[in-house]
Amino acid sequence: MARTTFFSFHYKDVESFRVNVVRNSSMFKKPGDTSKVIDGSIWEEAELKGDAALIRLVNENLVGTSVTAVLIGTETHSRRWVKYELVKSFVSGNAILGVNLNRIRERETSSITPKGLNPLDRLAIYVPDDYRTLTFLELVNGRWQTFALLPQVLNRKSNSIYFEKSLRAYLGMVGDQDRKIRFSALFDTFCWKTDDGYNNLASWAEDALAKKTHQL
Repeated sequence: MARTTFFSFHYKDVESFRVNVVRNSSMFKKPGDTSKVIDGSIWEEAELKGDAALIRLVNENLVGTSVTAVLIGTETHSRRWVKYELVKSFVSGNAILGVNLNRIRERETSSITPKGLNPLDRLAIYVPDDYRTLTFLELVNGRWQTFALLPQVLNRKSNSIYFEKSLRAYLGMVGDQDRKIRFSALFDTFCWKTDDGYNNLASWAEDALAKKTHQL
């Protein structure tokens, strides 16, 4: 299945070469499988111009993509713009998956770093009784608060892949009284090393797309 994958990550994992390991995987040796990665120098330039420029940069690079893969290092969960990329991916209708990088050795030191917190565990969607809006939440210091960069959207099926039908089914299944659904309840996470990401990343992306289709 042809796809374009948007990669979300902390730039420290570019310096350690972990992101490059993923980009050199067998997924990108197959016709039709492509990726979109925002170059570090472009990020630096946009950061100097403020939040509006960064939002525009992410939004423009998400156009034409169908899958978002968050590459999870030790500190990825704390990166504000990773959170925005994931929430915006949801609103844009991308399939989403997580990939833990911690067991990939750093290029310079050959060390394995501690496993980071999963950003998909730290983002959630609040669904009201009438399903008319979705409010995005982030976990900060043990408390859920509104995600300021993209706090709320109208619950229109055309906007995203997991709206009324699947959210209603999920809430009915778990009996979630506070009507909050973590991203990790909707999207899968894998380990690059133990789950053989080199050979399986393309399959993970296909499975995420299939899951999206079934939830429409």
